[in-house]
Order: sequence, then structure tokens, then C-alpha cells
Amino acid sequence: MKSHWLEAHDVKRRKPLILYMTVEFIKILIALILIAQVAYGFTILLLEKTMLGYYELSIFNPPENWFQKSTNAFQKVTIGSGYYVYTKIGKYNWFVRKVLYLMILILQVVTSIILFQIIALIFEILVPVPM
Repeated sequence: MKSHWLEAHDVKRRKPLILYMTVEFIKILIALILIAQVAYGFTILLLEKTMLGYYELSIFNPPENWFQKSTNAFQKVTIGSGYYVYTKIGKYNWFVRKVLYLMILILQVVTSIILFQIIALIFEILVPVPM
């Protein structure tokens, strides 16, 4: 049987572990969002009109209630950057548009990696690994 002191001690050891696991979960979510943005961008590069049409179908314009607004927010956060950038460079011819978009995607990959590393470093400083 465990004594009362050991049970209280276990609770004190679990709190930092739970906080650390929560931070790790948040880091994974941030990584997933950054990866989804880049992956959708590459699918736009390959399938252009199909993926742009899918994005336009998935957005409510204008949103009329909270469900439509939250759906729009989810779409914009997870896959919206590729659509936004591609529509901004849509005035160029097909070849120039593809080359520009590929350069922008490479820049987005590098920026995403740097951003994630900065966020991970901040979390590591704020919540060290429990021993």
C-alpha cells in the first residue's frame, strides 16, 4: 500500500508532466497546420483549377451564422495561404505563374521551418522537460 505522502508526491510529479505533454500537443498542432498549408499549396501547384475550385466551394461567401464563420476560419487557417497567394499571382501567364508560385512555396517551406523552430524554442524555454 502507498502512504499518503507518496500519493501527494506523485501528484506533484504529474503536474509538470501534464503541462509538458500539453505543450508538446500544441507544438504538434502548429506543425500540422504549417504542413497542411504547404501540402495544399503543392496540390494547387499540380492541380491548379481543381484545388482552387474546391477551396471556393468550401468557403461560405458571405457567412451568415456562427457555423459558416467557424468553417471559413478553419479553412483559412489550415489551407488558406496557398489559395490567397495563387489568386494574387493569377494575372500572369501559366508558366510565369507556376514558376512564381513554386518560388513562393519554397519560401513558405523555409519560413514554416524557421517559425516552428522559434515556437519550439520558446516552449522549451518556458516549459522544460520534466525529470
